Amino acid sequence: DRDYERAFEYFTKAADLGDVEAQFNLSLMYREGLGVEKDEKMELYYEEEAAISGDPSSRYSLGCHEGGNGRYGRAVKHWIIAAKLGHDDSVQRLKG
Repeated sequence: DRDYERAFEYFTKAADLGDVEAQFNLSLMYREGLGVEKDEKMELYYEEEAAISGDPSSRYSLGCHEGGNGRYGRAVKHWIIAAKLGHDDSVQRLKG
């Protein structure tokens, strides 16, 4: 769809300038294949960029990814950081 392709272009430009929301949105677009081919490597790249920039939702998602791959120690570290940033789902995940 043309709207997704245009959004992808704008998000890419904004992400390159360090915009956290654009980085997070690009990770979702790569995950779902919206306006771009699905690409897990690029999804994780932008998710990590957003997490490093302080986005708690990205940090939470990275934790879920790590947990899904059996790296529970890394998952917990991501969720702790996200919880400290006020991410409720991370708090719940840590409560178990």
